[in-house]
Amino acid sequence: MTKKQKRHHDNFFRTVFSEPKNAASLLTLASKSNPHLAELLTLVNLDTLQEIPGTAPREGFSGQSDITFQVELNNSNQKAHLIVGLILEHKSYRDSNVRKQLLKYFFEVMQQKAGDIPVVAIIVYNGREKWNPLNAKPYPKYPEFFQNVGLPFHLEFIDVGHSELDLSSLDPQLALVLVAMRYAFDSFGQQAAFKEALASLLKQGNSYSSVLEEILVYLRETLPQQEKETIMDSLEVLENKGYTSIAEADYEEGFLEGEAKGKAEGFLDGEIKGINDAKREMAKVMLMEGIPIDKIRIISGLSEQEIKEL
Repeated sequence: MTKKQKRHHDNFFRTVFSEPKNAASLLTLASKSNPHLAELLTLVNLDTLQEIPGTAPREGFSGQSDITFQVELNNSNQKAHLIVGLILEHKSYRDSNVRKQLLKYFFEVMQQKAGDIPVVAIIVYNGREKWNPLNAKPYPKYPEFFQNVGLPFHLEFIDVGHSELDLSSLDPQLALVLVAMRYAFDSFGQQAAFKEALASLLKQGNSYSSVLEEILVYLRETLPQQEKETIMDSLEVLENKGYTSIAEADYEEGFLEGEAKGKAEGFLDGEIKGINDAKREMAKVMLMEGIPIDKIRIISGLSEQEIKEL
């Protein structure tokens, strides 16, 4: 998996779950099958969940996909307001370095910004293969004596991709998000669930537009044309994201990644030309399939005149 693919998944996760109410809903759902998380939620007040700002920008290029929160304890019997730190670290692939990443976040983010407080780090995974990093020994080459060397925080794991999740009681928006995270790696197996979740959300009114825009960009490479059209029929353009088309979102992601790597100007010119050529090829195929020009314009980013000249 390329860095671009990893960042693509991470951006979607961070955009959705940096919203405290969505993070709280995810923790509540996972706690139904995880006794440690269930105990955690008896100790904290999720209504006080608040993101610690400036921890990992959405367009970060160093692999920082964490979201860090602080939350108050249910301290009705205590005089002081006690704070606990939470780290949500997303993974869309098996990563043997995840403990090192979390240590970095703990020391460089939590302790510097939130102070000396107890921290719970939660790995949220939606990759193709089954994986549980909690089963891996931190020092497998060492004798058993050294395996008791622990982390300075409590570590938990949520497998969105393979565990049984009851989505029926969830807000339709969050249900579609979780199905989309599964769909990204199992489009065939999740096709019916995605259609059902999408139909459920579209009944809710105009409040869903933002998450649909995110999903349209997130799944643009795998989503069937019918589902794309269903979503596009409910959206005029992707203006809320600062994009005017899916193709522009593709271009922006490629450009930012190239800029971060310090690519030469000539290479960027070539990359932009390749993207423009890909837009035209995609539009040609859609014309052959009889898709209306106004929809081709929105999806490809080409003008009506450019499409007619193909």
